[in-house]
Amino acid sequence: MELTYKDCSEFLRGFLVLVKKDNNICEFEKNMSMVVGEYFGFAEEFCEESIGALLENNFISEEPPIFSSKIIAEFFIEESYKILSQIHPLAPNEEEWLLKTAEANKVNYAITEQKIIKIVLT
Repeated sequence: MELTYKDCSEFLRGFLVLVKKDNNICEFEKNMSMVVGEYFGFAEEFCEESIGALLENNFISEEPPIFSSKIIAEFFIEESYKILSQIHPLAPNEEEWLLKTAEANKVNYAITEQKIIKIVLT
């Protein structure tokens, strides 16, 4: 799976938007946001500033991220869900936003009993 710079940017932005959805950013979410940002090649200082200003920054688009391929979109949805569900059960607005992201990227998912499930259409 080859990621474009835009995919990396969208992954970090999408993860930050998802973290912001409950209007509370705990230390684990901050730490995981740093890990995500650094994994995708963003400078530590940039990640720290982005996380620090996250709740007040009205210029970060709340729109679902659009990725260059369905595989990358699936990776984002599954990994983001997996990471955040280890911290706390996802709130309904967080789950809804992930499903909107799936829809925007033309992949099918359902969330049931605190699990995200890929729907394969035949």
